[in-house]
Amino acid sequence: MSPRARATLPTAFLVLAVAVTSLAWRSRAVSFAVLTPRPAQKAAQEAQEAVDFSQMTGPGILHEMIGEYALPKPVVLSPHGQLRVQEDLGVNVTVVGDEAYIVSPQHWSNYRPLGLVEETYLRDMEGETVSHEENPGIRVEPDFVSEAEEDHIMAELIELASTFGYDFAAEEEAASSASWRMTGRDEKKTDLPLAPWGWGKDFHESKLPSGLRSVVEKLQSLPGYPLGPIRDVTVNIRSSDDYQMVPHVDPLLDGPNSFVLSLLSSAVVTFSPIATLRTEIERANDDEQYAQHSYTDDDIDCLVPRRAIYHFAGNARYLWTHAVRPSVSAGDGTDGTFERWGTWDKVLRREKNRAAIIFTFADPM
Repeated sequence: MSPRARATLPTAFLVLAVAVTSLAWRSRAVSFAVLTPRPAQKAAQEAQEAVDFSQMTGPGILHEMIGEYALPKPVVLSPHGQLRVQEDLGVNVTVVGDEAYIVSPQHWSNYRPLGLVEETYLRDMEGETVSHEENPGIRVEPDFVSEAEEDHIMAELIELASTFGYDFAAEEEAASSASWRMTGRDEKKTDLPLAPWGWGKDFHESKLPSGLRSVVEKLQSLPGYPLGPIRDVTVNIRSSDDYQMVPHVDPLLDGPNSFVLSLLSSAVVTFSPIATLRTEIERANDDEQYAQHSYTDDDIDCLVPRRAIYHFAGNARYLWTHAVRPSVSAGDGTDGTFERWGTWDKVLRREKNRAAIIFTFADPM
């Protein structure tokens, strides 16, 4: 969405500080589904006929189109056998057909119990807190780094940006902002060198700058998060309040555990169930609609305070998308741009500068 097309706030609104308190919650009895082979069998069987296994060096990823969104399915095709596929993906897989597999991440109960923190920072589209039964696998760790650590990390990243990465706003209209991205994954977007730490099973933790390496070590020792080897670190730095991140599912080869550290400002990240996106394709692909009303009525907004980190796994990782809605302007001429948290009764001012750093890990094998 361009700045001129930005939606406006309702007439009456309240701008919130990031510090929030827990409210009473309710349950909509949304099931805590576990990934099983059954939904993948038909898609896997149909896709095998069009795949030339002799030309494959890694797993073949199946995608589903929901409007303009290409979403990877938790299904892979590979001639290399179960153990090789598990190594490629960083997660256990279950055989569902001839050379077809579905990812089988560790059970949600292996992680720390959901608690007051999640009740505090998650909201549904009616502004209610999200019960543990409704939560698809999102956890928040506030104050994960200190102000001094934030300063150190940002100084290192700004120095690295002169050598690595690319301006992804120039490549992606949806970004619509001054944005810099560094990753060890070859995204075919730039002639600049890739970040030296690599990606996937070829990740080199020793090549991370000291600030990011310190975050990785802290995550690896964090109680309640059983993690295997790190597989990806991707850095997104923005210097405009006019941006959005379209609904997407991260690449399967990133692994089953995703953490995102929010520096310089807070953010509202929106999770949408893919099953509902399928039934609301027009709304989910209309920028004016989702700017005002979100992508679906079943969405969950996660408020991520500055210097907090959030984690998503299981259903939240594979069966839900995550996104950042475009900012809106105030109809009464108030300076700045804003974003909703659950409903328009709770509105936060969007800051111009933000860094989002993604850390992904395999499951323990």
